[in-house]
Amino acid sequence: MNGAPTALVVDADHAERHNTVKALRGAGFTVTSADTFALGKSLLLSIKPQLVVADIKLGAYNGLHLAAYCSLAVPSIPVIATHEAYDAALDADAGRLSAVYVVRTPTREGLIRAACKLLESGEHVVARRSDRKQAPAQTTVQVAASNAEVLDVSYGGARLKLPEPARLDDTQHEPPVAFDVVFPDLDLSLHAMRVWAVRDDRGGWFCGTEFAWDDSTQLLRWREFVDSVR
Repeated sequence: MNGAPTALVVDADHAERHNTVKALRGAGFTVTSADTFALGKSLLLSIKPQLVVADIKLGAYNGLHLAAYCSLAVPSIPVIATHEAYDAALDADAGRLSAVYVVRTPTREGLIRAACKLLESGEHVVARRSDRKQAPAQTTVQVAASNAEVLDVSYGGARLKLPEPARLDDTQHEPPVAFDVVFPDLDLSLHAMRVWAVRDDRGGWFCGTEFAWDDSTQLLRWREFVDSVR
């Protein structure tokens, strides 16, 4: 790498944020910090750091929400999610978002080691299951009788822009864990599992999905569609 690598640290705890920033600067990073999800998201887009370090605890949001937003807005930037103790469920959630889960220690040795490894490799340590392709413009599907926009596709699933959750089910919470996605132009209906979801500023949701294949015919037809996308 030429010049000092840049990092964005997002942590609501002032003392912990200070210690993380100090450790990264000591390792040669140029660091910008934020104490809220909103400020972190704004800085992410304005300064485009080479690395994001987000603590799990961010008030109403958490570091995984920021990791999900990164995978949507700037998927080339690796993310480290930190926490005070190991949690297998959080580790698994981080992995699904291509983020690296690190237990925060007083010395930050594990964090620095992970940060250097990510930047030296030039890519995420946790690889995506299959390559994504940007969907053709205005590709729409039906989800629970509402129209949704397809943003990108892969052999394993798709990234969708969903309407308000109240239009998908009877709750005001995140989109359902499982739902059907109908592609009218392909005469194809697929069962989707929600991998992650992040709030859209306009009230809807961005959602990463994996498809469950009920038969080989569905799989082959979907792969043919993905292969046709340039």
